[in-house]
Amino acid sequence: MEVDYIWGTSSNNVPVQKLEQHFREKFQSCQPEYYVKVPGRVNLIGEHVDYCGYSVFPMAIDQCIVVAAKRTNDRQTVRLTNLNSDRYENVSQNIADISADSLGKSPCWSNYFLCGVKGAREYINESQLKAVENIGFFFAVTGNIPESSGLSSSSALVTAAAMATLVGYGVQIDRLQLAEISAKCERYIGTAGGGMDQAIAVNAKQGYAARISFHPLAVKQYRLPSNTKFIVAQSLAVKNKAASNDFNTRVVECRLASQVIAKRLGFDWKQMTVLAALQKRSGSSHDQMIELVHRHLHVDGYTKKEVCEILSVSEDELNKLSLTPNTMNVTEFFLHQRALHVFEEAKRTERFCELCENSGTASELGRLMNDSHSSLRDLYQCSHPDLEQLIEICKRGGAYGCKLTGAGWGGCVVVMVSSEGADDFVKFVKDEFYAKRTTCGKSVDQLIFATNPSEGACMYATPSSDHIGETPNLPALGHF
Repeated sequence: MEVDYIWGTSSNNVPVQKLEQHFREKFQSCQPEYYVKVPGRVNLIGEHVDYCGYSVFPMAIDQCIVVAAKRTNDRQTVRLTNLNSDRYENVSQNIADISADSLGKSPCWSNYFLCGVKGAREYINESQLKAVENIGFFFAVTGNIPESSGLSSSSALVTAAAMATLVGYGVQIDRLQLAEISAKCERYIGTAGGGMDQAIAVNAKQGYAARISFHPLAVKQYRLPSNTKFIVAQSLAVKNKAASNDFNTRVVECRLASQVIAKRLGFDWKQMTVLAALQKRSGSSHDQMIELVHRHLHVDGYTKKEVCEILSVSEDELNKLSLTPNTMNVTEFFLHQRALHVFEEAKRTERFCELCENSGTASELGRLMNDSHSSLRDLYQCSHPDLEQLIEICKRGGAYGCKLTGAGWGGCVVVMVSSEGADDFVKFVKDEFYAKRTTCGKSVDQLIFATNPSEGACMYATPSSDHIGETPNLPALGHF
């Protein structure tokens, strides 16, 4: 199949041919009109700082989500199926009925996808919507990004849905806009992320990692040391961040830390919702912000009542101004620890970029990764005992550096090793970690693998779709 050749996919990677067969079986023998591919990612440093306004340093990975798509012109309905149909049910949804309320009620796979459809429609203007009011879609989905492992499978799915919808509507959009749309609409599912996952998924360049900055969104590519390789290993502890309030609690704690310090400094604290904005307003360096944390935030946890007293607001006002629906019942907030991690991690990220630009050694970069993980474990408290055991084994195996990647509370670690020692390292971790654990029926090769900095999101139109734009009821496919 031509798409296999262009994307370098195979039955050992993403089964595109099986997806095409599944598409025909589910959708009246129709052939896909186009495909969209969106990769997962690992974050090398800059963890839990994107929603605080600071730069991150991720790279896309080979593992990805693939959507096969075809438009219909007889009804405004999304019909959605997954190649893994034993686990994921088929869904049929009238596009006009997709609402934020319904999406937020359940973090199931289809609702993630429908977030992207809704976000795409909100991007286009009224005249464009009228032109596509009778267009519906057949979508079939597959992928090989491990779920709930910190590799951004959910964000890749939302981004793929938004991209597939915009392509089908014939909308021309640049990549930065697509990343911002995808980040915004994923929040319908209840996850208050900062935009890193979508930005790297869309803007990644093969062979490079990227420094991603926010407000405004900007991407700068960096070459990594040529004598290194990156290994991704699953801790076997998984967590759906949308199904708990741990992730959003960290977001809220950072927001409250910013607002409490702003209040102490005499600023308009209601406007200081992210720590980077606070730093800009104060005109301080990272080191000076770290000093402000020690000066104005105590180490013990803050009760909700104490925060209200400091900010001179009622609980109802605090709920409205600073909290999210699933954090209103949190009884204790650790502001000192969360803010200290963010400012120190922002400083580490700056140093990481400087080293990449100035031929820094793998050992220097690895030490920063190790320090990042220690902070995530001790200050951000988002690790897991199984993940900590994996980290220790990776260090004993000769890693330059290793850290959790993604939201945490389990998931994956990303490890920097020497290129020549990569195979021996993988064997060591297999013997010391995976051989002593139940892998829930998964192949060990799915749980630990080397990966390369991958290309960002792309679209492939099948040859049979070239004439579609000539059909009066269907616009030409959009491009990026």
